[in-house]
Amino acid sequence: MKQKKSKEKNIKKKRKNINIMHIIGVIFCIYFVYTFLDQQIKINNYDSQIEMYETDIEAKNKLVEYYSNQSENIQSDEYIESVAREKLGYVKPYEKIFIDANR
Repeated sequence: MKQKKSKEKNIKKKRKNINIMHIIGVIFCIYFVYTFLDQQIKINNYDSQIEMYETDIEAKNKLVEYYSNQSENIQSDEYIESVAREKLGYVKPYEKIFIDANR
């Protein structure tokens, strides 16, 4: 009788230990999955920010190139002449001006 009771107690202790280990294992798995998904969301956010900054840098580089070309063109006589004609309305001496009546 005593052996039977002691065996039953041992079996119950093993079951409790197994149940506790299962619970700890499930909690660990849930924590692992949550951490993995949270990090994946952060990585995706960072990737989209990197892409946004790269396109912004590319646009700024195009502006720098445009303005460097403009600074070279400003020094030329053709550019100065075109600005004087278009913006200021200047003409060369003895030059005839035709005005379009349809405008």
